[in-house]
Amino acid sequence: MSFQNAMQPRLAEFFQRAIRQNKLAHAFIFHGKPGTGKRELALELAKAVNCEESKGDPCDRCPSCLQIAHGNHPDVVTIQPDGNVIKIAQVRELQAKFKYSARQGITRVAVLEQADKMRDETANSLLKFIEEPSFPMVVVLITENLSDLLPTIQSRCQRIRFPELSPEQKRQKLAEDGLPAKVASVLANLPGKVDMGEFDPQAFEEMCRRIIDWGNQILAGQMSALLTPTEKWFQTEVEQGRAEQLLDVLLLWYRDVLMHVTVDGARVFREWEVRFPDRYGQDKLLLAMDNVMIARRLMIRPQYSNQSIIEQMVMSIQEGRLTMENGWQLISLSKV
Repeated sequence: MSFQNAMQPRLAEFFQRAIRQNKLAHAFIFHGKPGTGKRELALELAKAVNCEESKGDPCDRCPSCLQIAHGNHPDVVTIQPDGNVIKIAQVRELQAKFKYSARQGITRVAVLEQADKMRDETANSLLKFIEEPSFPMVVVLITENLSDLLPTIQSRCQRIRFPELSPEQKRQKLAEDGLPAKVASVLANLPGKVDMGEFDPQAFEEMCRRIIDWGNQILAGQMSALLTPTEKWFQTEVEQGRAEQLLDVLLLWYRDVLMHVTVDGARVFREWEVRFPDRYGQDKLLLAMDNVMIARRLMIRPQYSNQSIIEQMVMSIQEGRLTMENGWQLISLSKV
């Protein structure tokens, strides 16, 4: 990939400059939300410090770059949790592997993913390894939960925060991964990170089209909108833990409809070849969006069933009311 195509260009420039000026630290913590390119940049850094043809930017052609890209470079080690934790045996194995000096010109690199999964004894074992490098070495700890790392570990590492990517950056990355443009456009605007290993673009597109139809039924006041959540496809999505995603897609659709009728046209579903309703005013669409966002937040509460939340949301939109939370009950208040 090289630093030139990194998802975090500013951070890539920082590392490029540090390598060329021989000012690269030997221990880093990469922290930030999922999908911000932490692991990708760690591997690009490993390539950059070991590239045989270039200094500061990996060539992606030399044997060293290719070995790292394929995960079989003998001096670049990636550690992931064994089950729910990174075990002390894994760190000791790393220490044993890095005990002796590497070949001349080689910088050994250790990348620990989900580094916050270390127990204290494991972290303390790693601490000594970080504090006493006896040869060129870079250690990268990757985490989404910086506060879960021991303060002693944090104090020995340079912390690098990975800002959340813009929807356009996400869209470009998803398109590069081979997803259809219309699917990438929707995914890029959804929260969280997609597991591409299990993702089915065709099934996702079909789900989106059903949500669009459902959203239009809700706006039109059709009784069928209350029956949709009882349909098999909807129930399957909910059972597989995607209830929040259904509402996220619905919210994107309503936002696009609002853009269509008030500003300069749809953005997310622009390439979907769907008809945008244009008979609804701004107030109705904003009320619908408010209700979807409230329903989305309520789904994390164990006191409420997804079914009751969704039913209340549909009725509130159709009746021109706003679903609110009052103690442990769902009530519907008139829009003021």
